[in-house]
Amino acid sequence: MADRPQKAEWFGKTRKGTRPKGPVARGREKAREGMTRARAMAPSATPLWRKLGSYLEIRDEEKGFLAELERTIVGHPPRTDLLRQGERYGDVRVMRDGWAMRHKALPDGRRQVVNFVLPGDIIGIYCNLFDIADHSVTTLTAVSVANFPPERVVELFQRFPRLAAALAWAGAKEEAIVAERLLSLGRRTALERTAHLIVELLRRLTVVNLAENGRFTLPVTQEILADALGLSIVHMNRTLRRLRDGGLIELNGQKITVNDLRQLASVGQFDELYLHLIRAPKRLDQVFDTTRGDRGDVRLA
Repeated sequence: MADRPQKAEWFGKTRKGTRPKGPVARGREKAREGMTRARAMAPSATPLWRKLGSYLEIRDEEKGFLAELERTIVGHPPRTDLLRQGERYGDVRVMRDGWAMRHKALPDGRRQVVNFVLPGDIIGIYCNLFDIADHSVTTLTAVSVANFPPERVVELFQRFPRLAAALAWAGAKEEAIVAERLLSLGRRTALERTAHLIVELLRRLTVVNLAENGRFTLPVTQEILADALGLSIVHMNRTLRRLRDGGLIELNGQKITVNDLRQLASVGQFDELYLHLIRAPKRLDQVFDTTRGDRGDVRLA
């Protein structure tokens, strides 16, 4: 998590008798590895399926449509712009493997990291509503993403209203995360902000089976963490040290272990209500099935 291990991860190590790989070569290699893993996933094992499936039961017809959406998989190395502020939207992308960040910048180049894009998250879901992107998305690691044209989103809303509801739930979560980040920047102390973000990432990664027993990979430099939390790098380093010395977390390169989740959540004044980690209310299926039956359509039940 510190800058030095991050540099080793991105730029590689020199082995005797070999020429060190540059960042582009290593990034492409990792992107290819990510694509191989992504293609090997069964449709029911993809992060998007796990994420939406945590909200409602995905039915067979819906599973087939999600599998079609994620058929075209592309790999990208670290520091690749998947979306650029001020430019037109392209394809919709689903993060299958790796991390990216959503960020906005002022004309003079100063940047604010708004959120982290994790496996199962969607980039450009609102491209049918807006022509121009109001933020950027840049990869932090080698990633694999599934691309599909914006028209498929319209098709999803027309043919699969339950999936549309699940996407609306995912979008509401994103909005709530940004609102919570605003609260952190405006009212939480540096220690509280950092503790809160760590707990949030742990909960989000647990949903897609990428965290276990309080342990997960955090492929983010302290500089980027500082940008996300509105701190200087020095203050970021000092704050992480306080959490570590207090026994709440352990740091080993890019690996982080939460030793005392309850206490860490208390320090960050964390209330997971904003993450909406709930199952869809039963009335949702009743409404959709009744509506489709009234129109004479094929019922989903």
